[in-house]
Parts: sequence; structure tokens; C-alpha cells
Amino acid sequence: MNYDLKNIEYQHDYVYKVAFEDGTSGLVDFADVINSVKPYDVLTNMNLFKNAYIHPELKTLTWTEDLDYDPILLYYKANNIAFPTSWGKIS
Repeated sequence: MNYDLKNIEYQHDYVYKVAFEDGTSGLVDFADVINSVKPYDVLTNMNLFKNAYIHPELKTLTWTEDLDYDPILLYYKANNIAFPTSWGKIS
């Protein structure tokens, strides 16, 4: 499976539209992540949140050199794929 990001587009609030190299795309709402998982709480700063980019080597959604989002989780969320229960609680 190819989890590399091809395009990101800020939509509104804490939502990005993401598109992957395999042709799939979807909306991902980061509100729950930002409100419940450190270090993502810094993304309450909307200027920081809106300035995400695709990391040139990792090909995932990135906000700062130290803050990105796991590309597999991003793919599952964008494509409405249920997380395996063996992964535990996922935000």
C-alpha cells in the first residue's frame, strides 16, 4: 500500500483534504487529535495549523520539523478505514 501524500489542501477549522499517490483522497479532521494528544496541542495556533506541508522525504503531513502525522493513520482516516483493534486506542 502506498501511503505517500500527493497533495494537501486546508479546508476549514481543523480539517485538511489529503490526496495520496494511489489516487485516493479524503477529509481528515484533526480536532480530536489536537484536543487530546500532546504535542499536537500546539496546533490550536491556527496560523501554525494552516501552514502544514508535505515533507519532501517522508511524504506525510508536516507542521514543523518535529511535528508530523503518521502517514498510515492519515491514510486510514482519509479513506474511512477502521483501525485494527490490535492497534489500541487511536486518535
